[in-house]
Amino acid sequence: MTDSHPPAPAPPAARTPGPQGAERKAQLLACAKARLLEQGWAGTSVASIVQAAGVAQGTFYLYFESKQALLGELRREVFRDYERALKAVAALPLPPDARLVRVVEAMAAAVARNVDLVRVFREAETAAATERLALEGRARLGRTAAAIVQEGIDQGCFRPGDPALAAAFVVAFFDDVLYESIAYGQPGPPEAVVPAGLRFTLQALGVAPARVDALLRPPCP
Repeated sequence: MTDSHPPAPAPPAARTPGPQGAERKAQLLACAKARLLEQGWAGTSVASIVQAAGVAQGTFYLYFESKQALLGELRREVFRDYERALKAVAALPLPPDARLVRVVEAMAAAVARNVDLVRVFREAETAAATERLALEGRARLGRTAAAIVQEGIDQGCFRPGDPALAAAFVVAFFDDVLYESIAYGQPGPPEAVVPAGLRFTLQALGVAPARVDALLRPPCP
């Protein structure tokens, strides 16, 4: 016997909002972020997001195909924040090794700023689409770091075998070790992990020990 009930229609494909719709999309993202931070991934439904935003549920699907798609947009926002922080530091008029130190310090501040939301991402990150966004974001950050490493090679500050790989290791430190330090205190607190990670990175790039010590010396009070 066949089922007499037709299948429920799929939500309409999300559209690209115009200037007026951009404000509504931003409102939905802000409400979703607040709910996710309060209730976590599993505890946040589309219904609770639209209720917080004061709109009909159909409005949600004008901008996002699913809750997972919305999460991907929040993921992009976080990586844009990371990228802005790194590019601002990368433009400082400092030697490449000193700029790399500032880059990692900026990474730590950016992770701390977004740590609760990143925890939500990791809770929901089994989806291939979300992981793909993470890989894309890391690739953009890697290009910024690679430019600093290449400049250091050109000036004789660094001697890595492959600047792109060296940059990827710096970004991995940022996206994994720094996150776990700030979120969970493992493998240690950020005030211990950041200088240890910097020392390891600078030594791996071939910076002389005396220069490493000078770069990592705490500023005078």
